[in-house]
Amino acid sequence: MDNLNANCTILLIDDEQVVLDVGTWMLEKLGYKVLQAKRGMEASRVFKDNEDVIGLVILDMKLPDESGSDTCIRLKEINSEVRILHISGLGSAQGRESLKCGCTDFLAKPFRIEELSNRLKKLLEST
Repeated sequence: MDNLNANCTILLIDDEQVVLDVGTWMLEKLGYKVLQAKRGMEASRVFKDNEDVIGLVILDMKLPDESGSDTCIRLKEINSEVRILHISGLGSAQGRESLKCGCTDFLAKPFRIEELSNRLKKLLEST
């Protein structure tokens, strides 16, 4: 895989360490730089501090301190143009609901690196 994504940083937000570990590995393998957060409020701080380099956010729908939808709304208040990929193991019906908060797209867990790569490419090219 080429390194065309080296200038793009992705904020990965999930409360499960294994998802953060595997997700970070996948994203780095695809050439992205990765920042992590486990909670909604932490994600808001990381996003605000790094807004100028974050090209996309991957956000779990269920976080320990708030819903992913609430986090999405807060991130959109910081930067209305941010692209957010909601991820969840709760199913695609609930995933479509997540688009109402302002998320750009939805991807059901578990996903393969190829699915993630294709989705990210589509989202990042839609600027």
